[in-house]
Amino acid sequence: MKLFLKIAAALIVLLLLIVIIVVTFIDPNDYKQQIQDQVKKSVNRDLVIAGDLSWSLYPLLGFQSGQITLFNSPEFKEKTLLNVKETAISISVLPLLKGKLEVGEIILDGVEFNLITNKDGLSNLDNLQPEEATQTANAPEEEISTEEPSESSAPLDLSQFVLSGLNITNAQLKVIDHQKSETQEVDINSMTLSEFAFDQTAHFSLNSTLKNAQVEADISLETDLFVDAALNVVELTNLTIESDVLADASSGSTLNTKFKSGLKYQVGNKQLDIKAITINNQFSGSFLEGDIYINSSDINIKDLSQLTLGKLIMTSSLTGSSLENNKLETNLQTNLAADINKKTAAIDKFELKNKITGEQIQGNVNLSFKQMNVSDFEKIIINQFKMVSELNAPSISKEKINSTISSEINYDLAKQKLNLNKLQTTVNDIELGGELSFIQQAVPVIRYNLKGNVWDLNPYLASSTTTESGNTGEKAPTTEKEVEPDLSSLKTLDIKGDLSIAGVLYQDIKIGKITNNLTVKDGRATLKPLTAKLYDGSLNIDAWVDESGGKNTYKATTSISNITLLQLLKDTAKVDLLSGNASMNLVASGQGLTASKIQQDIVAKGDFKILDGELYGINLSHEIRVLKAKIQGKTIAPDKLVKKTDFASLLGDFTVEKGIANNQKLTMLSPVIRLDGTGIANTIDQTIDYKLGVTPLSKTDESTSYVDLNGISIPLRIKGTFAKPTFALDTEGALKAQIDATKKAVKDKAEQVIKDKAKDILSGKKISKGDLKEEAKDLEKTLKGLFN
Repeated sequence: MKLFLKIAAALIVLLLLIVIIVVTFIDPNDYKQQIQDQVKKSVNRDLVIAGDLSWSLYPLLGFQSGQITLFNSPEFKEKTLLNVKETAISISVLPLLKGKLEVGEIILDGVEFNLITNKDGLSNLDNLQPEEATQTANAPEEEISTEEPSESSAPLDLSQFVLSGLNITNAQLKVIDHQKSETQEVDINSMTLSEFAFDQTAHFSLNSTLKNAQVEADISLETDLFVDAALNVVELTNLTIESDVLADASSGSTLNTKFKSGLKYQVGNKQLDIKAITINNQFSGSFLEGDIYINSSDINIKDLSQLTLGKLIMTSSLTGSSLENNKLETNLQTNLAADINKKTAAIDKFELKNKITGEQIQGNVNLSFKQMNVSDFEKIIINQFKMVSELNAPSISKEKINSTISSEINYDLAKQKLNLNKLQTTVNDIELGGELSFIQQAVPVIRYNLKGNVWDLNPYLASSTTTESGNTGEKAPTTEKEVEPDLSSLKTLDIKGDLSIAGVLYQDIKIGKITNNLTVKDGRATLKPLTAKLYDGSLNIDAWVDESGGKNTYKATTSISNITLLQLLKDTAKVDLLSGNASMNLVASGQGLTASKIQQDIVAKGDFKILDGELYGINLSHEIRVLKAKIQGKTIAPDKLVKKTDFASLLGDFTVEKGIANNQKLTMLSPVIRLDGTGIANTIDQTIDYKLGVTPLSKTDESTSYVDLNGISIPLRIKGTFAKPTFALDTEGALKAQIDATKKAVKDKAEQVIKDKAKDILSGKKISKGDLKEEAKDLEKTLKGLFN
């Protein structure tokens, strides 16, 4: 035994002598070129060792180098793949004699690593193997020799391993993608690990910075690390991660996050336990300011498949310009259980409560569901989904807005199909419910069947306010520039559905039951038909609008039947010009959907019929009676009743072009008059100009003390605005024309009588006094006809 010890001691001394000789007499710098050539041969990249290589012996056997650079292949404009300014690693000598491996502190300083993708999609890590290695890798499987691990290999005794520390400073990782013109940069300012040994706790810390075009973040990490010698337990305790993030999306606001937790992983039973998590997010800046606090119970993951989270709570209090300076307070409570092997997940409780406080809106918005079940990680069923809100929005309504949305939700991830069943929404007294489905694909498919009650929209209309100013020099408000609607989204949707609403109240407008079928496909939206009960009558519209490459073309065929016209005009246009039972047909088309383009570019053709109505603003029958009285030198009392003209029918045809409605034919009939003529209505400046003729008709079935005007056509001119038209009936001109015509007729007749009698006298024919008296009587009757 003593001999064995002496031999062993001699061998150790010999080994030490060899190490001393190698370190003392061999300069590693003599092998720089050989190392560089070997790297070139192995990875097909150029390696340059610029700094000196050196040994150290006691008490640590170590190696130290200066700058080392590994270059990219020539097709990359960035020359460097890896650059290290300083490297140092050492091993304690004396513990080696006792079979204990103690590695000294590993030092890396100034590490730069560039991961690059060029415009052709080639990475600078591609083809690092030489051709020989590639060919060997592709060789037939039977030619590759494999060696079984030696059964006599002794297990490594990790309990004897010690690492004095790890120190990495000034390290930088760049990820450059020339295809996307993107650059990501991670700077490791410092990474340290205190003395590490198995079955003991070591402290680890990291201080780094992340930069890209959108985000700049400072990230630090602290934790205590424990690994047992059997490599069965890995545990991180007192895990703290803190970050400060400045992102373009937050418009100057910063986010400070503090994460605290711990975890323990047991390799043998594949169990991961995550200690209770606390996350405190603090936003600062005008865009967003406030806190988001997240707290969870312990998270248990068994067999790397079964996850259980007993409770998750999130609370927040936020304000800022992103929330329109409203204050938003949030409270979330939920849980989660999942089984990866069975592909199932479940949530038994989900409650999200939000409170909004601001000048324009105040109230609560709460979201909840009773249960969510996931099967095959594809089919998701949410039972009793409900969103309830109670808001005060003075700019929209003086009343509180209470709304509820409830539904049973099914989502198939494989088919990417969402079904909302038993959907019911209410906003105060407004209700809408039914079924809706959505399929996510290249062109999303939406189908629906919805029904609603009577919608009274008036409580939700913004109240119009007028401001008075005593400054006469105050500038008039500028008109906002019209923008053509962008309907390009019609090309990306496939929609078809039916909507039925019991009625709509908008301002003074009352609409009865509305039904419509909407189809959107290939850039065109079609309503066929839209029907509505309207003022005791009906409205039917078939219409479409087409994106047409941004030109926005449209066409509508409209039919209105048997509506009560006067009430419609009062409610829609505040005009009481006409009454009666009205029907209309209209076909209109055009290009452009701004208000001005519709007015100016619409082309339309139609006809209308109004029965048993009144024309307000003038009483034509009374004006005729006044004219007759004037002829006889009489006067009648002014008409104290409403100025209106009753008629049996009013018919017309019209066209619309460049904002002008041209009424080519207009005929109104009543028992005592006939009205004919044409006119135009300018829809842009809302003015009318009609030239009509009023013809009095004889009443053969009733006696009258007034004279018959024998079919005189009296000019009638209607001009002015839609709201205040003016009527001008030219009775004096009509009477003068009639008198002139009668005078001419009497004169012509008298001249003819004189000529006839003169011929008789010249011919010698005897004329009696009786004949002259008869001729005189005929002329007298003709003259009386003028004034009677």
